[in-house]
Amino acid sequence: MDIRQLTYFLGVAEELHFSRAAEKLFIVQPALSRQIQQLEEELGVLLFERDKRNVKLTAAGSYFRDEISRLQHQLTYITEQTRRIHQGAVGKIRMGHPGSALYSILPETLAMMHERFPDVNVQLTETTEIELMDALKNYEIDVGFTRDNNVNPRFSTELLFEEHFALVVPNDYPLNASNFEDISQCRTAEFILPKLNADIHYGKILHGIFEEKGFRPKVVYHSNYGATILRLVEKKLGLAVLPISYREGASALGVRFMKLPTVTQLYLIWRSDDNNSVLPHLREIAQAAVKKLSLDEL
Repeated sequence: MDIRQLTYFLGVAEELHFSRAAEKLFIVQPALSRQIQQLEEELGVLLFERDKRNVKLTAAGSYFRDEISRLQHQLTYITEQTRRIHQGAVGKIRMGHPGSALYSILPETLAMMHERFPDVNVQLTETTEIELMDALKNYEIDVGFTRDNNVNPRFSTELLFEEHFALVVPNDYPLNASNFEDISQCRTAEFILPKLNADIHYGKILHGIFEEKGFRPKVVYHSNYGATILRLVEKKLGLAVLPISYREGASALGVRFMKLPTVTQLYLIWRSDDNNSVLPHLREIAQAAVKKLSLDEL
């Protein structure tokens, strides 16, 4: 018994006429009759009652038709789902991201993924830079947004966009757009900064903002999560330096952003040998999402 035989059987069961069924199935009638006879012999049952004028299903044939029709529909579904999984229209992808991505590219990327690929499950994990790289190495995530330009051949990266850093101050802080010149004016201020090693690219850039002006900031709190830093600044517990994209989600907070000349980049990173079929779609959509950002404001 094979799928071809079952298709022939269903064709005859639908038409109840061997000539018409043979025409629809693109097979000559004698060959079709032989296929049905072989199927009946293999099953050891009579599927059709037939004479020179009429063809009708036996009780066994009716049951066999119903069950084979159900299995055929199931096989069609399985075949289609298999193709969609291969094409990346169905599947799962695990994504790591820094908090700043939530204020820039991440929402649009997720919205576009959901619109174009509703059957793809995107799992999110907010991570620090070190945690993200460890998660990629340990196969805990499949792709991530990172501010470190990778030099490890095990991973591949794509530049998405660059943006300026900004000094973040409470709304009533003396410095504002009219009198702010550079961050050296905050030499004696207290700061809330991420706890980053200077050997990490993002940490090196962040530390360099202060080193360029000849001072080290007095850090009163450390946090690797931008949302936490913003709330602490709002409570006047210190100043902060964050990517300016955080401004997009801070309009309801009592803080102000003043653009700094230093820029930081955001990359997409993934394992170079990853064959997840969803990954190419995510890469394409992330680049499309960049075009919807107001990059001139960043």
